[in-house]
Amino acid sequence: MAEKALVVQGGRLIDGTGRPPVDNSVIVIEAGKFQALGRSGDVAIPAYAQVIDVKGKTVLPGFIDGHGHLEDFHGELYLHLGITTCATIELYQDGPWTLAQKQGTDLGKIRGPRIWMSGRAIGGVSTGHDAFGSRTARDNIIVTTPEEVRQAVQRKKELGCDILKVNEVLSMELVKIAVAEAHRLDMPVAAHSWDVIGSANAGVDAIQHIWSVGYSSIPYAPARRKLAQDRLGGVIDQELAGAYYQTENYDEVISAMVEHHVAWTPTIAKWLRPLSPSAERFRERENQILNNPHADLPAAVRAVTDNAYDKLLKRYTPEQLEHAKIGYEKA
Repeated sequence: MAEKALVVQGGRLIDGTGRPPVDNSVIVIEAGKFQALGRSGDVAIPAYAQVIDVKGKTVLPGFIDGHGHLEDFHGELYLHLGITTCATIELYQDGPWTLAQKQGTDLGKIRGPRIWMSGRAIGGVSTGHDAFGSRTARDNIIVTTPEEVRQAVQRKKELGCDILKVNEVLSMELVKIAVAEAHRLDMPVAAHSWDVIGSANAGVDAIQHIWSVGYSSIPYAPARRKLAQDRLGGVIDQELAGAYYQTENYDEVISAMVEHHVAWTPTIAKWLRPLSPSAERFRERENQILNNPHADLPAAVRAVTDNAYDKLLKRYTPEQLEHAKIGYEKA
């Protein structure tokens, strides 16, 4: 028996295209795809459809987390927040666990968003620090020749990866080869970058983090690299590094992304949300989730969430906090 059509009706639809909202809307979904939408009376409702009445509510397309690190408790939390797709960027393993999560979600066995997975990034040999949290500690797939790059990209495809991630320590010549091979295999490329203009010209599809644009705004390459390596090695906090960005050069960097249709996921809130004008609202919503006895979240989630605030507002000296505020304004 064919799956019933699903109809969502009565809500105020904001479809994300920039068109005016549609009040008293009707959305028809069949076989997992949107088939029709419009105002009530203008759209036919299929016979025997399952109808969900959302009168008084606002309906939007599902949000996309463009840079996530999927954990086993994330699925229902993502859905609760309206996030229906997660691009999960791996740090320590090349996909088996994430692939199982993806397949389980696709089969309806796991409640969670659609998953696009990258596996570990490919990168070159870093001359920087080997401290915890550095690219070396996170175990890049190190490639040094064009053939190694192509083999690594092909292996990603074989493993079922949806996205190729390249790290900032991969030479731009090898980035170009990685992009060409990934695109040949219908895989988009997401990049950490210390040279966003070069990455955009090389054909990457997405840039990750505010710091990729921030570092790229520093014209003098040795100074740019020194700041980036010090941040990776723990010599300077990310919250403080932003004070050295040269914002007068942002337009040139961002224009290159616009010209080449490169997406950008800044991830600013990870470090700097306590300094946002909306911080009080963020904190209230975070506590609503964390204090919900039915959420069943690991204790580590509370610790990580609190640390973002405690680090800036309790442990930083007044001088450090002022430095971080400069970084926030530049971000």
